Amino acid sequence: MVLLMASLALAASLAPEVAEGEARFAQGDPLGSAEVLEAYVATHPDDPEALWRLARALYEKGELQAGVVPDAQRLPIYQRVQELSRRAQQLAPTDGQGYLWDGVGMGRVATAKGILSQLFTADDIERLWLRALETPTRYASASGNSTFPGDVYNALGQFYRLCPDWAAMKWIAGTRGDIEKSVSYNRKLVAAEPTRIEALKELGVSLLCKGYKQDDEAAKAEGRDWLRRASAIPPRFAVERIDHQQIPVILAREAEACGYSRDGWEDLSEGAYKK
Repeated sequence: MVLLMASLALAASLAPEVAEGEARFAQGDPLGSAEVLEAYVATHPDDPEALWRLARALYEKGELQAGVVPDAQRLPIYQRVQELSRRAQQLAPTDGQGYLWDGVGMGRVATAKGILSQLFTADDIERLWLRALETPTRYASASGNSTFPGDVYNALGQFYRLCPDWAAMKWIAGTRGDIEKSVSYNRKLVAAEPTRIEALKELGVSLLCKGYKQDDEAAKAEGRDWLRRASAIPPRFAVERIDHQQIPVILAREAEACGYSRDGWEDLSEGAYKK
């Protein structure tokens, strides 16, 4: 009820077209959301509420194409995500959504091109997401498929797992991976959104990564448990169906969990970087 009341109040404050784009996204239709918002932004380029929502919808469009469309063809989507988000930051500098989706776009450019080739962007991505957490922004879609700060916890949980943690990383990229931070942010996400499939899946992946990094059998067992819990939740949306399909693959490749991403698997070893 609280979520519904908040979403109704939010919709009342938005332009009708933006409210429609918001509603379509909450219904699991990011493509329809993007279509409506693209048309609106073409004539209203300075509406930050529309800009970050369009960035979010385009990100989801890219996720739906992962593994189907070549990475090179998805890059322009993520670059547009960044452009829209940066304009949103300029127009609404105290709203965390612009910083969140700018970092998401930059992060997906990195995974599409190969994380080890994009290490120079790691500290920029981290800075954007930590800046997002400093803002007073609070948000939840009507269906709960997007929340703030939940989406930032999700982003940071993945970042600290996928960013290499070699000793030289701080010098190379200005930051480094930290599996303990990854698990911590994912636990915050699950505590806030205990029925979100991606939240449970990402916590499971981070715990498996921790388990194999630290030879921690308890972490491995807990990671498998969270993945099984995620697979027991019925998927509502297309992206959740992708996560459902990937969970058995993650379990089958659990020793490689540190390099898992929805759009592919990464070899994060220092040896791979030096090749």
